[in-house]
Amino acid sequence: MLATTKLGKANVELAKKLFEIRTVSLLIKKNYSQQENLEKFFKFYSDDKFYDDRYKPLTGNDYDRFISARSSRREPALTRQITTLAYKVGNKVISLAEGMPNEEVFPYKRLKLETHAGGTLELRGKELNAALQYVPSQGLPDLLSELRKFQTDLHRPPAGSRDILVTNGSQHGIYQCVELLVDPGDPIITTEYAYTGIHVALKPYNPEILGIPEDEYGMVPETLDAVLGERLRLGLKMPKMMYIIPTGSNPSGTVLTEERRRQIYELSCKYDFLIVEDDPYMFLDYTDHQTPSFLSMDTHGRVIRLDSVSKVVSAGLRAAWVTAPTPLTQRMELHMQAELLHPCTLAQVILHRLLEDRVSLAEHLKGARNLYRERRDALHAALEPMADLAPYTMPDAGLFFWLRVSGVTDVYNMVFQTAFQRGLMLIPGQAFLYDTTAPCQYVRLTFSKIRMEDINTAVRHLADTIREEQRMKTKRYATEG
Repeated sequence: MLATTKLGKANVELAKKLFEIRTVSLLIKKNYSQQENLEKFFKFYSDDKFYDDRYKPLTGNDYDRFISARSSRREPALTRQITTLAYKVGNKVISLAEGMPNEEVFPYKRLKLETHAGGTLELRGKELNAALQYVPSQGLPDLLSELRKFQTDLHRPPAGSRDILVTNGSQHGIYQCVELLVDPGDPIITTEYAYTGIHVALKPYNPEILGIPEDEYGMVPETLDAVLGERLRLGLKMPKMMYIIPTGSNPSGTVLTEERRRQIYELSCKYDFLIVEDDPYMFLDYTDHQTPSFLSMDTHGRVIRLDSVSKVVSAGLRAAWVTAPTPLTQRMELHMQAELLHPCTLAQVILHRLLEDRVSLAEHLKGARNLYRERRDALHAALEPMADLAPYTMPDAGLFFWLRVSGVTDVYNMVFQTAFQRGLMLIPGQAFLYDTTAPCQYVRLTFSKIRMEDINTAVRHLADTIREEQRMKTKRYATEG
């Protein structure tokens, strides 16, 4: 309490004013600090800008050479164009055009979601009707506006013509990119072990996979350069597309360093390919250091970025989006028109509300990261004593440990026979190879859902499984010998 008993009336008033000024000043500092921390949390760009003038930025018709023959044959759906037009003109014209249902047939009048933090999301009236209605294939217009601001704030991409397309999860974005860019037999750049979703999307095209090895810092640029340089020298077909998860690579858990991202981006210009940057674990970087994204350094229009909130908000919402050069998003929209008209509008409205409140979103994301970090650390502590049985590198991001099993040349039998009989489920490394029949020494462990009290038991079963598999291998060799 402010003491005023011994002050004169004038001094009392002066003291009150000084106290009020100090309070306002403290509030301003607090709010500024909060805003500063928020901007730092959502910062995925470098303040050091770089431009390589040896290469010409891609524009307009330059993208034609990347488009697959199948994609190039797509044409706009007039009915979908009418839907887009209807959202632009609103009630300014009388319409007998669009085949939308009447909102009076929608059975719901109110939708209310309550958050763990005590907040609420309530939809009613016109907003709920809009959430239950058709929207343009590119996405809900309000959400698209929010996403454009979100990407600009997070990545500060260099000047260029880019836009956004809402997708039904990032797997849908992967499928869109394959449909857009890949012709049968095309060479595709991936990491040596890559997310299985890219492989299943590519299978019908029978591509040539150029699997580039990783070390603890992600894909090795020097190896990529050597592989592409040799292909060019031999006159072999060059790849148009690279697929990569730069943060928390699935399955290896690596984080590609900023230096390597810049090197790989330079190689995309040198060898003329596009980078599909799939980044679902961007907020699950346990180093507390956000590495600048490929999008943030895309001075030449070569990045197609896939974003998703599946791992940190809800997988079932299928809330995701693609950020890419405008000529590519426009062509992807044609795929959307033929494929599913548009992703779920209700999910888009929920995503819009989520992104609008950056403060609450940041708090939720920090909580998700802390939860997963605790689980990662617990699994690491349990695995350390058996590191000689299965060496691994501590994952810097994501949800996975990637173990190389010592003394076992192929883990397939170990996973589906020995481990399963002990009540333990694992993923064999074959799942992340394009050729799933190839022998593999690796297994992937996921720490996202296992109960904390089950971690030590699971690792004990894993150690016993490996030892049993090693003994069986020794016995087989002795018998065969």
